[in-house]
Amino acid sequence: MNRPLALTLVPLLAVAPFLSSCMPAERGSAMGSSMMAPAGGAKGGGFSYNPVKPPSARLPSESLPRLLIGRITDESNGGEYHGTMDHRLELPWADAVRDALTVELARVGWPTTRSSDLAGATLKAVVTKFTASWGPGIMVKVNSEVRITLILLDPAGNKVWDGEIVGQGVGVAGGGGIPGKGIRQAVTAAFNDAIPRLGAELERERPWDRLPGAKTASAPSVASGESAPVIPGWSDIDQVPAPRARRKGHAVVIGIERYRAKLPPADFAAGDAALVAKYATAVLGYPEENVALLSNDTATKTDLDKHFDKWLPNRVENDDEVFVYFSGHGSPNPSTGDAYVVPYDGDPTFLSETGYPLTRLYAALAKLPTKKVTVVLDSCFSGAGGRSVLAKGARPLVNVKTAQAEAGITVIAAASAEQISNSYAEKGHGLFTYFFLKGLKEKGGSLRGAFDYSKPEVQRVARKESNADQVPQWREAQ
Repeated sequence: MNRPLALTLVPLLAVAPFLSSCMPAERGSAMGSSMMAPAGGAKGGGFSYNPVKPPSARLPSESLPRLLIGRITDESNGGEYHGTMDHRLELPWADAVRDALTVELARVGWPTTRSSDLAGATLKAVVTKFTASWGPGIMVKVNSEVRITLILLDPAGNKVWDGEIVGQGVGVAGGGGIPGKGIRQAVTAAFNDAIPRLGAELERERPWDRLPGAKTASAPSVASGESAPVIPGWSDIDQVPAPRARRKGHAVVIGIERYRAKLPPADFAAGDAALVAKYATAVLGYPEENVALLSNDTATKTDLDKHFDKWLPNRVENDDEVFVYFSGHGSPNPSTGDAYVVPYDGDPTFLSETGYPLTRLYAALAKLPTKKVTVVLDSCFSGAGGRSVLAKGARPLVNVKTAQAEAGITVIAAASAEQISNSYAEKGHGLFTYFFLKGLKEKGGSLRGAFDYSKPEVQRVARKESNADQVPQWREAQ
């Protein structure tokens, strides 16, 4: 009587390890909340970094010490999940982040080493947060955000810099109300959105300058008549022309790619602003000390107030040129239709209190003792997407007013009031900024020449790449 029972138990025990090894990494109420995923199960689920865009910057490799990728830690406490049922993932953050940083540092040009003896600095990373949220139903959208803190240490182990990269992503949940696949898709997409921002963050912050014995280097330049060297991952406009003759002028250059209020990123905005600041010096000929670059968390509403109400009025003289560039989100006031640029600490829900109206910008510039003012806006104000945002719950059915420039001010806008401003992923820049800087380069620093060159090119590529209309605008006071 006992023998048949033994024959039954032996096969079950033999296949138990196989069943365990085949168990998916997700765990949730569908299989019992106490069921643990097998170690490393997520590694087989496609959770990795697969870059599809050019790097957001190219660093001066000759100035950089070899970098050791140090400890990668996960302080996300397993993530935050907001959905209709309990469902979680175990993800191999340490391996994924280490592999991704190795790839991206090579793409942006910071040489790495695995030997602590050869390293001149160490980069550590901390996954501080990842979220996933979804609603009820089948095939529902899952939204995710990933935040990674970067810490640079000198050879003695002292922290010299820290920064943050943030990404957002979307997945689609499967049937049965269990969103495991959608969560994995969304978190993977957010991770792949965050890592390419590394180059722009490093280029903006230049943390290597804070290391002992640091050397400084500028971006490569090309003398007139010479062919540009080919650097992998760079577009043609990233090769900054050799400096031209100096002329009297001031520039305020603003690029906001990420926002304190967790708004959707404005792709390439910070990197675009950094490049425009270099063009202001090299192509427009403004002294470097006369070019103010405000990027991400240094572009708060207070920073804008300071530079437009104090910094420019205290410096600009008669007949000086003034050049203002903004790349980031715009937003319309749903009640009035007035157009605002959104500072780093801006919130579209409280736009009147936290936004910066274009009318205010133009009024401040009109008070300067010069009539040679140009404002370039690689943004949009329709609320319909692109580089435009609305208050939560609002709909993009806003009759946006076109703010009228005052006498002496020329406004160059990336798109008309009802259109969106697109990115150009293939080149790693905003679509308008890419062709505008290319025009500046080819037209010898002529703003009108750059606009005339960029307009048809932007229209052509917007239709081809985004199936959208985008018509740059040139506006002067009537």
